[in-house]
Amino acid sequence: MKMKTTTTLSAAVLMALALSGCAPHKQDAANQLNQQSVMALNWFQQSGEYQALAYQAFNFATLAFDKAPSLTGKPKAVIVDLDETMIDNSAYSAWQVKANQPFADKSWSQWTQAKQATAVPGAVNFANYVNSHGGTMFYVSNRDSKDAAATAANLTQLGFTGVNDKTLRLKSDSSNKQARFDAIKAEGFDVVLYIGDNLNDYGAATWHQGNAQRRAFVNQNNRLFGTQFIILPNPLYGDWESGLGEGYNKLTPEQKLQTRDANLKAWSGK
Repeated sequence: MKMKTTTTLSAAVLMALALSGCAPHKQDAANQLNQQSVMALNWFQQSGEYQALAYQAFNFATLAFDKAPSLTGKPKAVIVDLDETMIDNSAYSAWQVKANQPFADKSWSQWTQAKQATAVPGAVNFANYVNSHGGTMFYVSNRDSKDAAATAANLTQLGFTGVNDKTLRLKSDSSNKQARFDAIKAEGFDVVLYIGDNLNDYGAATWHQGNAQRRAFVNQNNRLFGTQFIILPNPLYGDWESGLGEGYNKLTPEQKLQTRDANLKAWSGK
């Protein structure tokens, strides 16, 4: 009887150890989340295909700007996002991988203050084309307003023109950009083009929505892409990720991994 009890306990312990070995520890899961970004970073930083898509986006944007009719008495304006739209912050994402660190407001602000973001291919030429052809570029970003001076300096050193307190509009309260868009229109501008890497860069319709709703927005507005909406590729981060599941941003690293896996549409192998 004693031997049987001991054997049963041993089996239970072994089972517990096996299960704990199968389940990723918190640090392992956090590292795995970062490692899943490596191929996206390689593509973003090294591929000619990414460059081509960026140039293609701004070529379309130039055509769309030129073709957009100007409302009587209202100057043309173009609203653009900054991060991964006009400037490239992939070095910060690569630091996250190498240092095994999650995104954090403190480290992001340190990166912003370092003023080391580079220009997305085609972005500087497009911005300066708009500003020199009767239009006004508005840089509407969810960077924190406390980083405005560093952001403006970074943009200026990259060659972007017309960066000032009027045209650079960072986040002061909500990440929903709609109020800032409306303010620009209320100031008398005819916004003919929106450019971003996130569907939220076109208004409030997709803000805090799941991916089903975000795809529905794209389907409903498919004719606007390439004419009024220009999108840049960003596989590194964005609201598409939080759209994978309800309350995604509050999940543990283990739960995020499970959610990512559950969202894969996989071939059965047969």
